[in-house]
Amino acid sequence: MRILPLRRSVFVLPVLLAVAMPWLVGEASASEMSAQAAAASHKPVFYDNNFDYLFDPCYCDWHLGDCFKRMTFTDCITVDVGGQYRARLMNELNHRGLGLTGVSDDFLLHRTRLYANAEIGPCFRAFAEYIDAESNYEDAPSRPIEVNRSDVLNLFGDVRLYGGPAGPVWARLGRQEMLYGAQRLISPLDWANTRRTFEGYKVFWKGRKWAVDGFYTRPVLPDPTHFDSADYDREFSGIWATRKGCPHHAVDLFYLVYNNGDVGFKYDTLGGRWSGEHGNWTCEFEAAVQFGTNDDASDHSAGFWVAGLGHKFPDMPWKPAVWVYYDWASGTNDRGASHGYDHLFPLAHKYLGYMDLFGRRNIETPNVQVSFKPRDKIQVLFWYYYFFLENRNDTPYSVLMTAYNPANAPASAELGHEIDFTVTYEIAPRASLLFGYSHFFAGQYYQLTPGVAHRGDADFFYTQFQLNF
Repeated sequence: MRILPLRRSVFVLPVLLAVAMPWLVGEASASEMSAQAAAASHKPVFYDNNFDYLFDPCYCDWHLGDCFKRMTFTDCITVDVGGQYRARLMNELNHRGLGLTGVSDDFLLHRTRLYANAEIGPCFRAFAEYIDAESNYEDAPSRPIEVNRSDVLNLFGDVRLYGGPAGPVWARLGRQEMLYGAQRLISPLDWANTRRTFEGYKVFWKGRKWAVDGFYTRPVLPDPTHFDSADYDREFSGIWATRKGCPHHAVDLFYLVYNNGDVGFKYDTLGGRWSGEHGNWTCEFEAAVQFGTNDDASDHSAGFWVAGLGHKFPDMPWKPAVWVYYDWASGTNDRGASHGYDHLFPLAHKYLGYMDLFGRRNIETPNVQVSFKPRDKIQVLFWYYYFFLENRNDTPYSVLMTAYNPANAPASAELGHEIDFTVTYEIAPRASLLFGYSHFFAGQYYQLTPGVAHRGDADFFYTQFQLNF
């Protein structure tokens, strides 16, 4: 195993940032509620950011970027300007690339995002967001999700079509990120250095109890050195409805259509998600059926489901919480054919192991998550997965829905075990450090199946600094 100077900086750089950042971004406030509002102002997609806390007469703090929010020009134009900087030091042992490859690498990812939001009266809005994503010091070729130099992440306009008592109806046209539900089907994929975006249009209604979006888009393909463009051979459209307004449960219903002319399939996905809580108990269930036409013109039939049960212990020291999940996604009975469930455009990183070894196809995994807070600003998480194939007539698949080792039938369904460990430290309301370590114990599939790229275990170390402004 190589030990490079970059490895030592994994530990030195966070210490320096932890010392310097409270001075740069503002000390903790006497008003804890104001500090929490400032921390929550930046959302997973920046066009949903909320800076209403600046109008609170009790707010007397200062945080980096506050002076560029809710700026007024004339009586009807309000502008927000801000962004994010993120740097992540990565050390991958035996899994650089896709899956267990036997390749190791150390490298630095850094990303800058800048946005401008302009609201023109109550009926018009324009939003633009720039991204620059780069990778340095690697030996192996960069992945497509790691490099995208100076490009447009969002560029759209909104117009309000209706503003009656039933709730406003808006239309959106342009390049836009999308995030729905728990992000198991549609996500901007924030773990990726480049993030994911689409081009097209959307009509959305925000009622008192329901919100409904209808959209027609084309995925945008990141180009490391040229301006990104949409893939006009692929269409992604759908309807997503969310039941809101109830403090104890949430409901998502969706119908999605993915027409991939590059490969030659068309999949319709119909399903829903329910989550609820009762006292300290929480639960979640999400499922979908998928039908349509495969790339060989055969009928497609697939699906997935996830069930989870959690419990919080607020009266115990460190306030631990425990979740138990079971994830299932169908494969195919024709080994090597891409007829299993297609996970569309998800945040795969969050739900099937932080090492991103497997996609949601031909997979089953019981998994357990434990989290706790030893201090108010420190969050610790453990997550354990046991991966095995849904059926041995098919291979495992990557997060890109490509088959691993398709020429050889699996000798065992047992893929292995993964343990993820993270510590998140809130330096200031808009600045954080993330330390992570993951280990994959290769199972009998890798020991017994011929043709696999690597038969040993794999490790993953990373340290990430993030600042919103």
